[in-house]
Amino acid sequence: MPNGLSYPGLKCVLEFLEANKRIHVSSRCRRLKNIERCVPLYLNTLHFRPNVVKLNEITYEIEEREEEISNHPDIELNYVDILLGPDSPFYSRMYPLIEFSNEANTFVERRVQENDTDEIKDYVVHRKVIEGLMGGRKNIRVDKLVFEQCHSTILRLPSNFKVRINKLDSGDVNPEYLLPLIDSSSFPLKKLRLIFPETLDQPIVQSSEKLFILVTEDASREYLNDIFELPNRSVITEFTSLNEDTYSNIIDFWLNNKQVTGKCFIINGNKPRMTEAAIDLMKKYNGKMVKWNGTEFRSNSNTNYISIPLNDDFVIGIYAISHESWNHQIVMKPMRIDSFIPAEDFSEVKTLLEMKAPKNPRLIEELAFCVVALISLAIILFIPVSCLLIILKFAPSSTQN
Repeated sequence: MPNGLSYPGLKCVLEFLEANKRIHVSSRCRRLKNIERCVPLYLNTLHFRPNVVKLNEITYEIEEREEEISNHPDIELNYVDILLGPDSPFYSRMYPLIEFSNEANTFVERRVQENDTDEIKDYVVHRKVIEGLMGGRKNIRVDKLVFEQCHSTILRLPSNFKVRINKLDSGDVNPEYLLPLIDSSSFPLKKLRLIFPETLDQPIVQSSEKLFILVTEDASREYLNDIFELPNRSVITEFTSLNEDTYSNIIDFWLNNKQVTGKCFIINGNKPRMTEAAIDLMKKYNGKMVKWNGTEFRSNSNTNYISIPLNDDFVIGIYAISHESWNHQIVMKPMRIDSFIPAEDFSEVKTLLEMKAPKNPRLIEELAFCVVALISLAIILFIPVSCLLIILKFAPSSTQN
């Protein structure tokens, strides 16, 4: 009987095993667990929320449930106590459990072991869960690190916890607070998303290759100049809403500087109101309706956008995007002049024709897999049936004497 994999072989297999499967398998064997902690852990996504940690597509959530028990010291009868009524009293208490779930909303619950009398706090459970997942690791590599609703939240992390990342979504947390968690080799980040425009002067923000900023309407006027002065190669700013003056301020900055800044502005809101604002901008800045160049937007060749002259090579493009589940968007950004073709059939169009936002690629992949499976099944069934028909056709017929 073979002795199994050698130590280097085990390390090689564990390194390329999906993170959650790897943690699950190694938790069953102490020898594997010791080896697994020494091997770099690769994650597509590491997601933190209050009382929640998500590794790739598996979510570990700590919840509390209420129960009634009859054996708690607070309801024990002493020698001078009198029970009033036929039923024994119950003690109501909270108990913690861990819920494991995936993207398909398939979940399993596991109650945390505790003493009958002592209530264990959920933050203690949270610390133990993260310690079990991340503790003792010297090399954790994450493509995207996400923090959601973590403002003024205490993270119960293992000691010496550091991750090497490519992308960071800091949510409503100041990115500066996250620096102790990020390995220095991660900088500059490939992408940073934040909802904290007060932090635009930080090195972690200005060094990111691609910057995504979510700004409320109240903050749009105050931080617009700071956004334009950012040195990042690509800056996408999404506004929850925008007033008409700020629309003009954005275009005026581009026209006054006559240069491409790598900035893109996305405005969410009501479709009629935003479309009217875009048409007003076209009239104010001598723009025109043009058609997309099929080589760049071939899936949206029947839509259009507003072109405002910027310089000899670029224009300011304004176009609309519709989403099936939420509001419409207007996008404003500098574009190469060859991104469109002048079209006579758009000269009389008085509004923007929206392009559809891309659908969930996972759904498309699943549908494609189903189609391939059905075709394969049809082929498998067709071959034996065809063979049977051929045999019956050429088989000699029996005759009766």
